[in-house]
Amino acid sequence: MCVFRDVKRQLDKLVQSETENAGLLREAAEMKSDESILTHIRGKDCIAIEVRYHKSCYRDYTRFLSKTQRDRARYSTVLQYPRGYKAFCKTVIEDRLIEKQEILRVTRLVQLFCKAIKEEGYDIRSYRSDLLKRFLQRDYPQLLFHKPVRRNLSEMVFCEGLSATDFMEPMSTSSTETERDSDSAEEIGKLSRDTAPYTPHEVYSSDRKSTLFSAGIIVQQVMQAISGMTMPWPPLSTDLNIDAADTMVPVELYNLIAWCTGASDEPVFDKKVQLPEDTNRRLLSICQDIVYLASSGKKPTPKSLALGLTVRHLTGSSQLLDILSRLGHCISTSSTIGFETALAEYQLATGTDIPKCMSKQHPTVLVWDNIDFGEETLSGRGTTHHTNGIMVQSKMKSEDHRRTVFIRKGVRTLQPQKSVLDLYIHTKRQGAQELNVPLLEYDTVPSMELAQKTDTIYVLLKYSCHAVSDTSLPGWTGYNCSTQTCSLPKSALYYLPVVEASPTEMTTVNTILTRSVEIADRLELESIVTVYDQAIYAKAQQIRWKDQNLMQRFIPRLGEFHTAMSFMAVIGKRFKEAGLQDMLIESNVVAVGSINGVISGHHYNRSIRAHKLLFEAMHILRLRSFLQSLPEQQHTRYISAMEDLVREYKSEAGFSSNSVSDILSDILSCYDRYVHEMNSVNPTFGLWRLYIEMVQLLLSFIRATRDSDWSLHLATVRRMLPWYFAYDRQNYARYLSAYWVEMTNLPKTHPHCYEEVTAKGNWTVQRKDVNRFSSIACDQAIEQTCNRDSKTKGGITGITLNRGAVQRWILSHPERSAITTRQCEMMAGMQHEERGHKELDATRIAKDNAAVTSLVSAVESMINPFLPREDLVCISSGVVATKTVRDDIQSACDKGETALKNFIQDRVQSSKTDFFSPIKSLKLTTFGDQMKKSSKTKDGNQVILKNDRRLFARLLVISQSRSVNLKEILTYSLGNISSPLASTDGSLAKTNKAALLACLESKSKDCHVNKTVGDNGALLIDGMALIRSLKNIPDTFGELADDLLQLIIKMGRKFSCPRVDFVIDRYPAVSIKNAERSRRAVAGQQLLQIYSIKQKTPSQWTKFLASGENKEALTDFLFETWRTVPLQAAGKDIFVAHRNVCHQLTLKDGIMSVKEVESLTCDHEEADTRLLLHAKHAWSEFYDKIIIQSPDTDVAIISLSIMAKLPSAKMYFLTGTKDRQRILDLQAIGSALGPSLTEALIGLHTFTGCDSTSSFYGKGKKKPLNIVSGNAEYISAFVALGRQFEMDSTTFVTIERFVCELYGEKVSDVNLARYNRFCVQASSEQALPPTKDALTEHFKRANYQAAIHRRALDPFINAPSPDRFGWIVKDGDLIISWMTKDPAPQQILGSLHCGCKSGTCTGGRCSCHKADLACTDLCKCVHCDNVRLTEDSVSCESDSEDSDPDI
Repeated sequence: MCVFRDVKRQLDKLVQSETENAGLLREAAEMKSDESILTHIRGKDCIAIEVRYHKSCYRDYTRFLSKTQRDRARYSTVLQYPRGYKAFCKTVIEDRLIEKQEILRVTRLVQLFCKAIKEEGYDIRSYRSDLLKRFLQRDYPQLLFHKPVRRNLSEMVFCEGLSATDFMEPMSTSSTETERDSDSAEEIGKLSRDTAPYTPHEVYSSDRKSTLFSAGIIVQQVMQAISGMTMPWPPLSTDLNIDAADTMVPVELYNLIAWCTGASDEPVFDKKVQLPEDTNRRLLSICQDIVYLASSGKKPTPKSLALGLTVRHLTGSSQLLDILSRLGHCISTSSTIGFETALAEYQLATGTDIPKCMSKQHPTVLVWDNIDFGEETLSGRGTTHHTNGIMVQSKMKSEDHRRTVFIRKGVRTLQPQKSVLDLYIHTKRQGAQELNVPLLEYDTVPSMELAQKTDTIYVLLKYSCHAVSDTSLPGWTGYNCSTQTCSLPKSALYYLPVVEASPTEMTTVNTILTRSVEIADRLELESIVTVYDQAIYAKAQQIRWKDQNLMQRFIPRLGEFHTAMSFMAVIGKRFKEAGLQDMLIESNVVAVGSINGVISGHHYNRSIRAHKLLFEAMHILRLRSFLQSLPEQQHTRYISAMEDLVREYKSEAGFSSNSVSDILSDILSCYDRYVHEMNSVNPTFGLWRLYIEMVQLLLSFIRATRDSDWSLHLATVRRMLPWYFAYDRQNYARYLSAYWVEMTNLPKTHPHCYEEVTAKGNWTVQRKDVNRFSSIACDQAIEQTCNRDSKTKGGITGITLNRGAVQRWILSHPERSAITTRQCEMMAGMQHEERGHKELDATRIAKDNAAVTSLVSAVESMINPFLPREDLVCISSGVVATKTVRDDIQSACDKGETALKNFIQDRVQSSKTDFFSPIKSLKLTTFGDQMKKSSKTKDGNQVILKNDRRLFARLLVISQSRSVNLKEILTYSLGNISSPLASTDGSLAKTNKAALLACLESKSKDCHVNKTVGDNGALLIDGMALIRSLKNIPDTFGELADDLLQLIIKMGRKFSCPRVDFVIDRYPAVSIKNAERSRRAVAGQQLLQIYSIKQKTPSQWTKFLASGENKEALTDFLFETWRTVPLQAAGKDIFVAHRNVCHQLTLKDGIMSVKEVESLTCDHEEADTRLLLHAKHAWSEFYDKIIIQSPDTDVAIISLSIMAKLPSAKMYFLTGTKDRQRILDLQAIGSALGPSLTEALIGLHTFTGCDSTSSFYGKGKKKPLNIVSGNAEYISAFVALGRQFEMDSTTFVTIERFVCELYGEKVSDVNLARYNRFCVQASSEQALPPTKDALTEHFKRANYQAAIHRRALDPFINAPSPDRFGWIVKDGDLIISWMTKDPAPQQILGSLHCGCKSGTCTGGRCSCHKADLACTDLCKCVHCDNVRLTEDSVSCESDSEDSDPDI
């Protein structure tokens, strides 16, 4: 233990004395007369008794002995008054300071020293305090001298060992005895650290205790005397602030707490001591808690009220609120509810009064929006849908605190009051007034030209920085914030009372208009501006257009926030499948789960950012293409000018986009000419040129709002309008047109309002004081303020179904939000500092520039749209647009412009057409529509028949008035597909192919190999199946190649195979597997160019593999990569089959050899057959065992059927994954089946469903196998299937009978079997056999596929074109030929029913009458005269027992 008895809080190692006197310890203890130390070491050897101490303790204790000789000599100066000094030391130093542990100041010691000298007869009035201090330090080293923080106070002297508690002014209260100035808490803490622990004597006298008690009583009496908060109940947001708290806290309490906490040592009694703002807030918070405690909660303070309401509003947790209340910080949950109830009643009492602090006769904007609270109800009904409102002014007046309404205190429950709105009586709708507006293009508007030039200058800067990897240039918004020179003043924004009704009702909207007019009257305004989203705007205009008074009193505006979202949806619809979606995902700018919200514009911030970044990336690529097209000298000159532009932007002198040098003007004009020239010759260039222009238009629209530029706003709206018409955004097309016309006529209809919005910018909201380029749309402001506050955790969602509680929450919402977001945060010192735009943050700049670089790389890895190309293609998939799609994409803007002009001329400028008549949809197609296909009859009419489970009932109704033969009808497929062979979406009907292999396994008990198959084997791997099975795709293509190579080598070692074949399919453009590949590529395709081992693998890996071009490119990349990488297994041969060739890779004696295997060059398309060709090659190379690894049942069936052609070859099939992985002995299975059935498997499998052929709906694989197994004729037929490519009629007859038996019919005609099954069970057309016509086409497809499979051992199959074998080539695509006949007889196909809603069905408009057919009960006509007088019966040429009379 330390000899100084010190227990260190921090780790300090104990050291043992190494000298007899423990260094200077003995000398220091003797000089200090420290008996606590001398008792242990006096007369003893410190080494022998093992004295230990901390180094820091020893250093502090002996520090006074470490003075220099010069200082020690100075201390030895002879004292002038030795006798008086000795007496002074005895009575004052030794008796009082050391013995009684008193604390005196140096000034007091000087006085006592002079007094002692006078007693010796010397008359001195003063003495130098520094000299006295030196003598005392020399003679009494245990004395400590503490210098206070305040310079006007003398040092305090006390004995070493005095604790911080003893130091708290234990001196006499007499002014002659000691000074009463207190020291700060900082001084006390320092003394505590500088002194050793010590247990003091009792130094607090009864007088001091009495003083302390008296001080407490005084403060208590003062607190009892205060009256609390003086404002009427309930206090509002203007009453609960830091000033109110300061007024309520008495001076005595405040100063006492300040002195107690050491915040001040100023002896002020008539006013509160002056403290820093942050300290003042904390002291006021403590004092309010004391006041609230002293009154037992009867005197609520601003803090207790505001904090309680804030906690309830932000969290909704009554438990947390009660905890804080019991700790004394705020009012209880019950009191909070009472306060909230009083606020709600106050809102009811004040009615529709305008918000406080708003100026009269000042331009005002009212913003209304719906707010859905969505309480949790059992049925989902009865949820709350109300209307919020805010008021915006650009000028704020001083607050008026006068109150005329008083609410009774103590009420906890609000009685729900039914909000009765004046019912709006609907009358005939009236369109917009006839206003004549010139339909001009707004490209010539100066503000539009300036905006375009500014954006182009920004793009030049971006390109220059990107070219040299300079990441210091911020994004579009940040750039404009940094280059703008002025900003608007902060807007005044206040919440309006909630309208307790949904704005989807006309009555609610009428109430909004009425309240808006009332507010305008209170503000003494002739007219007032209101802002809505499109849905409310439409209803408001319908009411306004019928009332001339409303036409003059208020000006409705469409919110820019929702307008921009709708325009982004237009951009998304036009460009989504053209490559926009894939670029955003592959560049990691947008996550896969968020892409739909970004494309539709619903995720506003993400969508805006994505379009801005892609806008920059596309401009960089286009500029690069432009510069590369220039002569070298001109290219160098332009690059130099752009670099000068970057230096000018970074210069301290500032930068302006308005001033453009001659060289930059030359660049811009030359660039513009290049764009127009390329646009005329490259349709893909033109498509993405329009994307750049549309995004630039969107950014100009946003710029108009941020700059509050009214002329630019109207110009951009005018240019956006054609796009709304082009892509059938009918609501915005209709009402945005009317909005533009009215706002353009504003100088005539409301000149005063026009002056305000153009001169002062009073049509946007400025929420920040310091930021430039930061105004926001009014409808965006209400979303960020009022609506956001309503959706806090303390909202009503999921809390209560009590109508009164819901109404209380809604009515108190405006004041509660103001108290929470403004006053409580201000009392806590949480005023949010105004900061620059987030796009100016260094981290955000780096992320945005990295995203642009990633987008550029993503586009370059696909198809660069700005490189020469003749076709219009999707840049991600390479799909060439059809003529229809190309024409619609190229003419969209022109068609939209024409539709806009017709709309305005016919419905706005005149009443030629009713304003509310439906707008004809243009239905322009895009790349996304290109995959949609429809079937048509021979005369061009589109097939409209659909599958119906009640088909028989429908035909029976038709037969009542139309000559119909049911048996004849059933020879038709009754749809544009053959339902028994197709899925409802028109794709091939699929079945579980693996069930066939499982059934074959069950027939052989010894087919499973439980151990390795031995050495000298060849492992043949289905390469694409292996790639698809990868769970974690590496980051780069190089890593992917390495992983795959290691994987196949590992597989070869596992099965002891010195040879491994990696076999990949070929992917010709026209293929019979297109249908299956299209099904796998249902999410679309993505074309990607692989150019480097460091290239990132695509995020949408499945979409990448959906493209045949990608897979062939990947195979080539793997081969080129592997041939340069030394194999890690000497003597291992790897055969890589890619495209139509195969190469052998061998590492022997450290030398890599690559040679082409000519015997494996082939025209096989599928790896299914190519694997067998490689098996034949391995057999010819005398490999004992052949293992084929594939998850595809097709490969197993082909192997079983043709293995007899490889005598003595031991063939195994490796399939399954994880626990289901197994090795099958194919010879064992073949032996169990027999040679005939084994050979017939190819025909049976292709006919009952494989990758390229359909299965029979609901029939599976097991039942057909069982039927064939017991019938030699069927076995022979399936053995013959595929012997030749041409259809064999004899084989078809046998297989037709097999199909009839498959459906349980012992007949030979499949049409008759179809009719019989229909009469027995007609629940679904899918359950019937196919027609003979559809079966014939299916037979052709199965025979063609079987013929390919049977030629698997031939290098060149030389298959004919599949165009005549159940497929047809249409528009360059191979599609399935489901039938050769029409889907149904013409009398049914022409018109199943008409949809006449007016007339008597006797004119040319009725489709039934036009086809000379009578209407039926299926028709939707009302007043029909097209009825036959005679009844036609349904012909059913069958025995009565075969029919069902109940149907």
